[in-house]
Amino acid sequence: MDATLALARIVRELDYDSLPETSLRAAAQLALDTVGSALAGVQAPGIAELRQVTGGMAAGPVPVWATGQRLSAPAATLVNSSTAHALEYDDLHDSLPVHSGIVVVPAALAVAATRPELTGRDILTAIVVGTEVICRLARATRSYTGTAGFRGWNPTSVVAGFGAAAVAGRLLGLDAEGIARAMGLSYVQAGGNQQCIEDGGLVKRMQPGLVAEAGVRAAWLAQAGITGASRPLEGKYGYYRLYEGGEYDPAPLNAPAGNSLEIDHVCFKRYPVCGMAQPAMDALRDLQLAHGFAPDDVAGITAHGSKFVVDMVGRPFRPGANPEVDAQFNLSYCLATIREREDFSLADLVPERTLDPASRAAADAIPVKLAPELKGKWEARVEVSLRDGRLLSARRSKAAWQEDRRMSEADLLAKFRACAALAGPGMSAERAEALASMLLDLAKLDDLSGLHAALASG
Repeated sequence: MDATLALARIVRELDYDSLPETSLRAAAQLALDTVGSALAGVQAPGIAELRQVTGGMAAGPVPVWATGQRLSAPAATLVNSSTAHALEYDDLHDSLPVHSGIVVVPAALAVAATRPELTGRDILTAIVVGTEVICRLARATRSYTGTAGFRGWNPTSVVAGFGAAAVAGRLLGLDAEGIARAMGLSYVQAGGNQQCIEDGGLVKRMQPGLVAEAGVRAAWLAQAGITGASRPLEGKYGYYRLYEGGEYDPAPLNAPAGNSLEIDHVCFKRYPVCGMAQPAMDALRDLQLAHGFAPDDVAGITAHGSKFVVDMVGRPFRPGANPEVDAQFNLSYCLATIREREDFSLADLVPERTLDPASRAAADAIPVKLAPELKGKWEARVEVSLRDGRLLSARRSKAAWQEDRRMSEADLLAKFRACAALAGPGMSAERAEALASMLLDLAKLDDLSGLHAALASG
């Protein structure tokens, strides 16, 4: 069977009653974390401009979270997804370099705002199946799972549009063939290279939103009978041949749905920076906790990373027109901040810190070196030399929140509250608590109008 249709059948056939309770709870937590990340990003550079542009082009019934603005479903998906991704505080997988929540959650809630008959259970199911599509596509992509490093594509911005199309197609009631059609229509709009990351462009935070928007639009086009690529994954110019040179593993694409679902492997960030930087940050934090040294005790720090890490976050810290983005994708800056503050928060991304000459000097003192023996995507080793002569070293293959110190629901609620406090005066603490409760209790919501109203508060 063609892989696209095989995935589409899984999207269509999985239903709420057959899903494990753990996966449904993971979907609710993903909704909470995604909306929370968006609330923190409402004031982020570039987001107000994006809202202004889309507001003049695509009015509609779907709320743009925490702003009072309403747009068409595709346009709202673009803005909400971009806002959730703006501060690099969004979800990540424990073994794949893709963000699923910032695509599937905005897509699902946008479509639901146009179909009042949908329930919270429909939303949870759509989040599960959309995550399944995105992560299976990534798992089959050998440049994401091997040791050679990225080919230059932004992983989420290439594969996530298929997941958005799957989410929207299911919620619009398309059959498996219709969902496959939507995925084919999404593929013709896939893209997203990493040059904007290299150059510190604000558009990086909009890349997942652009493919999410395309996927949602594709579902309506498919519903109207428009056809696109019928073999978007394995065709002559399909994703795996065109983007990956024909190197891929077909097994994840064709495996039947089982009790182990990809959403169970989605995790949540503790720091608002690129996930590739965070294992090294946690390695340094591990050393601080284990040995109790202060910043003044440190003579020097050196970071060693895999090719993935060095390619993504290993460049020298040279903040330009968008210093917030430059800091989020710079391991030296992140480690310098951990050294001084023993943490990294949204406050460490403000211009007063990123543009401080002392910050650049501190980052310049921490070199990032390629270590060929480090093969994992996120794998890094941090060496700390202390003034008393000791040399300390810690190595991590993943961030703490990806393996040994995963965030609990209480942690997620605390993160949500901190993010909501940045959304503006329209999102009071009381409204934020009510919104968090609705997101975690999606399974109990037969009517989503209250949720849409809470999301619109601005």
